[in-house]
Amino acid sequence: MGAEKKDLSAGKVISMKKPSEFSKDELKNLINNYRRLQRTQDAYYSELLQEFSLRSGSGLDFETTKKAVLEAAKEQRFLSYKQLADASGADWVKVHYAMNTHLGDLVEYAHYKGWPLLSAIIVNQKNVETGDMDPSTLKGFVTVARELGYSVVDEVAFLKEEQQKVFKWASQASEQQR
Repeated sequence: MGAEKKDLSAGKVISMKKPSEFSKDELKNLINNYRRLQRTQDAYYSELLQEFSLRSGSGLDFETTKKAVLEAAKEQRFLSYKQLADASGADWVKVHYAMNTHLGDLVEYAHYKGWPLLSAIIVNQKNVETGDMDPSTLKGFVTVARELGYSVVDEVAFLKEEQQKVFKWASQASEQQR
């Protein structure tokens, strides 16, 4: 959705393009500028991030992923990457490499919405029963969390805490908040 924004320097309202009207390179540039200017709390930034992820995810999008995570979390269960791809109607082979970027963007999006780190409950198929993450997956999850300003001392304990936060969020959040 496009937005109107007050130009503080001139005291006038300017109209901003809808994120869907930008090229992928323009979106990437705008996202980087918002980060550089530390304006990631702006609603428009979230819209840019969501549009970029939609175009970069080879069929993955925030809304479908959020819905799949929400449904799994309501049932207090973990979700595999393949289950997530299937929920999106995407071919796992085609989205495999896009998944990490998609989930990293989703974690950032969720963080700025005041939500827990949603990808905490997305794990490899062999870990769906336990919620454990393989070392490389855990490293990626923790790296994104640290980039967002989280202090992580014990990586496994941090993961388990975030998983519980996702479960709690899903059980308590109203439809309006999701």
